[in-house]
Amino acid sequence: MKMLIMMKFFEYCFYRIANSKLYKKLDKKEPYIWACGWITLSQSCNIMTIITLYYIINNTKYDFKSVWITTFIVVCCINILLLTRKKYEKLQIYYKDEKHKTIKGWGVFLYVILSLLLFGYVMIKLFWVPKINDLPI
Repeated sequence: MKMLIMMKFFEYCFYRIANSKLYKKLDKKEPYIWACGWITLSQSCNIMTIITLYYIINNTKYDFKSVWITTFIVVCCINILLLTRKKYEKLQIYYKDEKHKTIKGWGVFLYVILSLLLFGYVMIKLFWVPKINDLPI
Protein backbone atom coordinates (compact mmCIF):
# COMPACT_ATOMS: atom_id res chain seq x y z
CA MET A 1 0.00 0.00 0.00
CA LYS A 2 2.82 2.43 0.87
CA MET A 3 4.54 1.74 -2.45
CA LEU A 4 1.33 2.56 -4.28
CA ILE A 5 1.03 5.88 -2.43
CA MET A 6 4.64 6.76 -3.24
CA MET A 7 4.16 5.83 -6.89
CA LYS A 8 1.08 8.04 -7.07
CA PHE A 9 3.11 10.89 -5.54
CA PHE A 10 5.91 10.51 -8.10
CA GLU A 11 3.41 10.17 -10.94
CA TYR A 12 1.76 13.40 -9.82
CA CYS A 13 5.14 15.16 -9.61
CA PHE A 14 5.92 13.85 -13.10
CA TYR A 15 2.62 15.17 -14.43
CA ARG A 16 2.87 18.53 -12.67
CA ILE A 17 6.43 19.19 -13.92
CA ALA A 18 5.59 18.10 -17.48
CA ASN A 19 2.44 20.21 -17.43
CA SER A 20 4.21 23.34 -16.18
CA LYS A 21 4.30 26.41 -18.39
CA LEU A 22 8.10 26.42 -18.52
CA TYR A 23 8.49 22.96 -20.01
CA LYS A 24 5.52 23.38 -22.32
CA LYS A 25 7.34 26.42 -23.77
CA LEU A 26 10.70 24.63 -23.96
CA ASP A 27 9.39 21.48 -25.58
CA LYS A 28 5.80 21.48 -26.79
CA LYS A 29 5.89 17.93 -28.16
CA GLU A 30 7.61 16.08 -25.31
CA PRO A 31 7.61 17.96 -21.98
CA TYR A 32 7.35 14.61 -20.18
CA ILE A 33 11.04 13.93 -20.95
CA TRP A 34 12.05 16.97 -18.87
CA ALA A 35 9.76 15.84 -16.08
CA CYS A 36 11.22 12.33 -16.12
CA GLY A 37 14.69 13.85 -15.79
CA TRP A 38 13.75 15.98 -12.79
CA ILE A 39 11.95 13.10 -11.07
CA THR A 40 14.94 10.81 -11.68
CA LEU A 41 17.31 13.40 -10.24
CA SER A 42 15.10 13.99 -7.18
CA GLN A 43 14.62 10.30 -6.47
CA SER A 44 18.33 9.61 -6.90
CA CYS A 45 19.17 12.45 -4.51
CA ASN A 46 16.69 11.08 -1.95
CA ILE A 47 18.12 7.56 -2.14
CA MET A 48 21.70 8.82 -1.96
CA THR A 49 20.85 11.02 1.02
CA ILE A 50 19.52 7.98 2.89
CA ILE A 51 22.54 5.86 1.95
CA THR A 52 24.98 8.62 2.90
CA LEU A 53 23.25 9.29 6.22
CA TYR A 54 23.60 5.59 7.03
CA TYR A 55 27.35 5.77 6.40
CA ILE A 56 27.74 9.03 8.32
CA ILE A 57 25.89 7.60 11.33
CA ASN A 58 28.01 4.43 11.28
CA ASN A 59 31.19 6.47 10.64
CA THR A 60 32.22 4.27 7.71
CA LYS A 61 33.35 5.06 4.19
CA TYR A 62 32.02 3.91 0.85
CA ASP A 63 32.79 4.41 -2.83
CA PHE A 64 30.56 7.40 -3.46
CA LYS A 65 31.04 7.54 -7.22
CA SER A 66 30.10 3.92 -7.93
CA VAL A 67 27.11 4.01 -5.56
CA TRP A 68 25.87 7.29 -7.11
CA ILE A 69 26.25 6.00 -10.68
CA THR A 70 24.54 2.69 -9.86
CA THR A 71 21.68 4.43 -8.04
CA PHE A 72 21.17 6.93 -10.86
CA ILE A 73 21.22 4.27 -13.58
CA VAL A 74 18.75 2.01 -11.74
CA VAL A 75 16.34 4.88 -10.99
CA CYS A 76 16.69 6.20 -14.54
CA CYS A 77 15.89 2.80 -16.10
CA ILE A 78 12.86 2.32 -13.87
CA ASN A 79 11.56 5.81 -14.66
CA ILE A 80 12.13 5.41 -18.39
CA LEU A 81 9.98 2.28 -18.28
CA LEU A 82 7.24 3.75 -16.05
CA LEU A 83 7.05 7.46 -16.91
CA THR A 84 6.24 7.40 -20.61
CA ARG A 85 4.28 9.53 -23.01
CA LYS A 86 1.35 7.16 -22.60
CA LYS A 87 1.45 7.61 -18.80
CA TYR A 88 1.64 11.40 -19.26
CA GLU A 89 -1.43 11.36 -21.51
CA LYS A 90 -3.37 9.25 -18.99
CA LEU A 91 -2.39 11.62 -16.18
CA GLN A 92 -3.49 14.63 -18.27
CA ILE A 93 -6.96 13.12 -18.55
CA TYR A 94 -7.03 12.08 -14.88
CA TYR A 95 -5.99 15.51 -13.55
CA LYS A 96 -7.88 17.56 -16.16
CA ASP A 97 -10.31 19.14 -13.68
CA GLU A 98 -7.88 19.40 -10.79
CA LYS A 99 -8.37 22.13 -8.18
CA HIS A 100 -5.58 24.22 -6.63
CA LYS A 101 -3.10 23.56 -9.47
CA THR A 102 -0.84 26.45 -8.53
CA ILE A 103 -0.45 25.47 -4.87
CA LYS A 104 0.18 21.84 -5.77
CA GLY A 105 2.66 22.93 -8.43
CA TRP A 106 4.59 24.91 -5.84
CA GLY A 107 4.51 21.84 -3.59
CA VAL A 108 6.15 19.75 -6.32
CA PHE A 109 8.70 22.51 -6.94
CA LEU A 110 9.44 22.55 -3.21
CA TYR A 111 9.88 18.76 -3.18
CA VAL A 112 12.45 18.92 -6.01
CA ILE A 113 14.36 21.83 -4.46
CA LEU A 114 14.38 20.29 -0.97
CA SER A 115 15.61 16.97 -2.39
CA LEU A 116 18.55 18.73 -4.03
CA LEU A 117 19.30 20.93 -1.00
CA LEU A 118 19.17 18.07 1.50
CA PHE A 119 21.44 15.98 -0.70
CA GLY A 120 23.84 18.92 -1.01
CA TYR A 121 23.86 19.42 2.76
CA VAL A 122 24.59 15.75 3.41
CA MET A 123 27.39 15.80 0.82
CA ILE A 124 28.94 18.82 2.52
CA LYS A 125 28.75 16.98 5.85
CA LEU A 126 30.33 13.90 4.30
CA PHE A 127 33.16 15.47 2.32
CA TRP A 128 34.02 18.86 3.81
CA VAL A 129 33.27 18.77 7.52
CA PRO A 130 36.07 17.03 9.44
CA LYS A 131 35.15 13.92 11.38
CA ILE A 132 35.71 13.78 15.14
CA ASN A 133 38.37 11.10 14.67
CA ASP A 134 40.22 13.28 12.12
CA LEU A 135 40.58 16.30 14.43
CA PRO A 136 43.98 16.78 16.04
CA ILE A 137 43.77 16.56 19.82
